[in-house]
Amino acid sequence: MALDLSPLTIGVIVVVGVLFIAMFGISSAFGGYQGIFDWTQEKPGDQKKR
Repeated sequence: MALDLSPLTIGVIVVVGVLFIAMFGISSAFGGYQGIFDWTQEKPGDQKKR
């Protein structure tokens, strides 16, 4: 199935993909994911109290 994407579009997709992986790696290295895990474990009532 041909998507008929221009070289510019393919370049943007590649750059955004690389940046996403880089930002995910940086976030993981600094432990930014731990807050997300804590947040998902809270009860909905506890989240509304903040």
